[in-house]
Amino acid sequence: MKLTTIIPVHNAEKYITATLDSVLQQDLGNPEELEVICVDDASTDASVALIKDYQQKDSRIRLFLNEKTRFAGACRNKGIEEAHGDYLHFLDADDLVEKGVYQKFLSIAEQADADMVKGCAVCFDNETGELSDTPLFALSDVPAECFDKVLNFHQAPEIFSHISVVPWNAIYKRDFILEKGLRFNNLVCVNDRSFYSEAVFTADRIWLTHEQIVRYRVNNSASLVGNRARNFHCEFDSWQLIMNQCTKYNIQGRELAIVMERELIDIFIWYRKYKKIPEISEEITAQTQAFAQKLDISPLEAFPPSFKWYYDYLTFLPEFESLTKNYNNITQFKKQARLIMPQCTTPADFRHRIQEAPATDSTSKRSGVLKKLLSHFKH
Repeated sequence: MKLTTIIPVHNAEKYITATLDSVLQQDLGNPEELEVICVDDASTDASVALIKDYQQKDSRIRLFLNEKTRFAGACRNKGIEEAHGDYLHFLDADDLVEKGVYQKFLSIAEQADADMVKGCAVCFDNETGELSDTPLFALSDVPAECFDKVLNFHQAPEIFSHISVVPWNAIYKRDFILEKGLRFNNLVCVNDRSFYSEAVFTADRIWLTHEQIVRYRVNNSASLVGNRARNFHCEFDSWQLIMNQCTKYNIQGRELAIVMERELIDIFIWYRKYKKIPEISEEITAQTQAFAQKLDISPLEAFPPSFKWYYDYLTFLPEFESLTKNYNNITQFKKQARLIMPQCTTPADFRHRIQEAPATDSTSKRSGVLKKLLSHFKH
């Protein structure tokens, strides 16, 4: 059997039939080369009944039931244990597989003997049906020379920060997953980042392709991403799991800095998004502050930080007040920080420069010009 599609299901009655159709319509030459494993995570809607109805029509579907909710990571792990396919595709219950793409990915994987083949994805809006993409899904920030060749993390660690960590934009060799003991974590959400990291750290043969594999549904409030705000602590649990992996696989120096930056960018992006929600803002701000104040960024001290996370990180530190004392307001400080950051070689360099930088808002500039003019006329 060539491929197993693994689908965790939880209250997906609105979408599961379209998702199954997109999988079952894939042509691998022989229908028996494909199996679909659905792991229902204690759904309370009609999801199970709909899947059982499909089973009556297509014997390639296998259904496993959780008596209580165990979340998507545990469901995917059950699928790994039960799968027979040479390659595995992890698909969410509300997403769609692009027509004819499985054969394309399998051909690439078999010819390259790849441990994993990562491709592209496109977002489609659950409300409007509009299509859009992001650099991480489209792989648009990955250099052209990194496609259609065998890679591994140690050859080019920076490119793996420009690839989405989601599991559904790739197929994975089952023997590779079993040999390395790769599994998803059991967190409520953010259960894919540690899987991606460990897969990337341990794979010898990674292949990137421009082929688009999935249409990813957005604006679905019932999805686990919709629950992410209510379980923000998972961000920090995921961080610790990945830092433990870095220790286990001896990820050090520049490689460690790249991984840390990738994860910190993600944490602070989600923090900025969810702190705008009044009912949870105070709680996630307190959680993020506790994380930031305990965070050891010493592995990053030899590398220039990214403004995407470093500014937010600084705002939680006791020293933030002293960093901003030469500025009239936070907006002015932030503008100056954006200008200074690209010139800095280390976080320490940034902190030194931002404290030394003079106030540069429009008022002070106008005041300086007036002083020069007055001085000129006096002479």
